[in-house]
Amino acid sequence: MGKPIHRYHNKKIADKFDFIDKWLPAHYTSSVNLILKENTHDPAYIRRVKNRRMIDPPVVDALYKVSQFNKIQVENEI
Repeated sequence: MGKPIHRYHNKKIADKFDFIDKWLPAHYTSSVNLILKENTHDPAYIRRVKNRRMIDPPVVDALYKVSQFNKIQVENEI
């Protein structure tokens, strides 16, 4: 019998939030809204999703993309 699918998804989401915590720049809400384009959110909501680790897939994906971009920029400066 296999492991429940929820454990895999919870670990994947936790790993994503760990990456976001490590690489997200100080000012990120406007960048997240640029990625979301038509479905923009209030900056306070974006910060709440990040800090409380809420599950809002479009916002979490945008946070992850901003973190990836910041990681690339930081690594290229070295």
